[in-house]
Amino acid sequence: MVFLNSLKLFGSNWSKVLKFFLYYICIWGLCFALFLPVFFEFKDLVISNFQQANLQNAFAGVFQGSLGLNLHNLIHTSYSTCVEIFNANLGLAIYGLIVLFVFLPFFVNLGKYVLNEMLYSYMASKNKLGFFSALVRSLRKSLLYALCRTIYNCLFSAFALVTVYGIGLIENVYFIKYLLPLVECIVLVLLFALYQMLMLGWTPALIVFGCNVFAANRKGMKSTKRHFWSFFASILTFFAIFWVLVLIFGVYTMTVLVPLVTALLCVFDMTAFFTSQGMRFYINANKILTPKKLEEVDNINKTAYIL
Repeated sequence: MVFLNSLKLFGSNWSKVLKFFLYYICIWGLCFALFLPVFFEFKDLVISNFQQANLQNAFAGVFQGSLGLNLHNLIHTSYSTCVEIFNANLGLAIYGLIVLFVFLPFFVNLGKYVLNEMLYSYMASKNKLGFFSALVRSLRKSLLYALCRTIYNCLFSAFALVTVYGIGLIENVYFIKYLLPLVECIVLVLLFALYQMLMLGWTPALIVFGCNVFAANRKGMKSTKRHFWSFFASILTFFAIFWVLVLIFGVYTMTVLVPLVTALLCVFDMTAFFTSQGMRFYINANKILTPKKLEEVDNINKTAYIL
């Protein structure tokens, strides 16, 4: 039910999602501008390495030849290219990492907090809150939240990259050809789902309870753990669909899928938190979703009033 309710809430708040999508594009554009010195410095090196490895079509998905072999070569070529980049210009390479893994996630997390603030205003009272208004109003808390979330993102990204590369070290021909894409997909789905579960409820708790960032993290985890398997199954579904589409149609689809899934997970986060807390909320302009316990209390109160 939470899965379906989050999709309904996502559909009824498409204008908020669109604002977040535009913000996302602006942040990516800014990061690309900051990344340009790294791009121009190492562009020829990257192109040369990928051409030598015959990986021109490796980003285009399962319809471009052997997916397993392409993926295996892509992992190894990416690693060797990164090593060459760091050996060529360490300072510029570190700058590029800061842009990609610190600056970009920080501002994306800031935008996610603002989207959650807008969703809360709608779900609680059906009020319309503008993106800029929510950004200014929540800036004090959202900055610290974005900073903490970025630190977690860096640790998770490092672990995920090491895991993906470690699986790619397996040299068995049969495994590479038939199992590597499936194993990588399953591992990535599980990793991203588990990470999302650890973060689930953090932002809503910070907004609803008005506590500090660290207390909100504890409250969020506590409030959602009672429905752990239900929420985990829903998140697995989101990420499974995401990674299957990426593997089938190629990494270029991520330009649309990443912001879309990011916004969808924000909506799911709020829906899961409200559900786990037993709170009423607007799912669309004409319907308020009421938990069963509150319905029973309402019925008892109505009966008592009649008597």
